[in-house]
Amino acid sequence: MYTETAVTLVNESLVFPPGWSVTATDHTSRFEGTILVHVVLTEAKKSEREEAPDYKVPIPNGARSAFPVLVSDVEDIEGLVFRLIEAMSEAYTHEIREFTRVAPTYWAPFHPHKGDGIKRWAAATGGDPKRDYLFGLG
Repeated sequence: MYTETAVTLVNESLVFPPGWSVTATDHTSRFEGTILVHVVLTEAKKSEREEAPDYKVPIPNGARSAFPVLVSDVEDIEGLVFRLIEAMSEAYTHEIREFTRVAPTYWAPFHPHKGDGIKRWAAATGGDPKRDYLFGLG
């Protein structure tokens, strides 16, 4: 799929979950055949330990992340939607890991912004700990 086609589909034709604002831009100047997907969780709350367990304090303008998605080898809209769901699932898992804590200290064992949380998640999933650093592109 051409990157221009993927950007147009994301920005004009696809519908996403309520509270999610999803847009795309051409990212071929950085990585050949990619788009950069920008996600804003408009209803996001602060995930800091001090806010647990109720998480009532909103994040002004929502929580943001951005990540590259390879589209040059995608053949159709089904393939594009699959890639987007995969990438957005990772972004949502990232958020869940911030909010899931253990009372009474509200420690987050898999916090994706803490070195020990990143290492624990990689060990538990068999994944690459560097994956967590991709969500700071936005």
